[in-house]
Amino acid sequence: MSTNESPEQTHVVVLHSSHPLDTDLDQTYPEHRVTVLTDGPPIVVGEDLSPPDTVSMPRSEWHDQLARWARGGPVEVVTFDETCAEACDELRSALGLGPRPSQKV
Repeated sequence: MSTNESPEQTHVVVLHSSHPLDTDLDQTYPEHRVTVLTDGPPIVVGEDLSPPDTVSMPRSEWHDQLARWARGGPVEVVTFDETCAEACDELRSALGLGPRPSQKV
């Protein structure tokens, strides 16, 4: 954890698989730690966006990784990739989070 993160800071995990990321995560979640969790190719971002912190692993390992992060503090799981919408709903449920917030998927 870097020095500007507090233990209560929400860790926003953005699930990704195949679609380019055209959302400015720093602007969308300005007060949060943000990580992209992907099982796809390297993240492609819009030309005016900075590449996000990214963790690449098989989708079958996402639940265990999210559970580890959740032990360190609050976690929010979202996606902007429609190929991850079902996984996002399942993982949110497994972590005891409510329905996915309304967003572009």
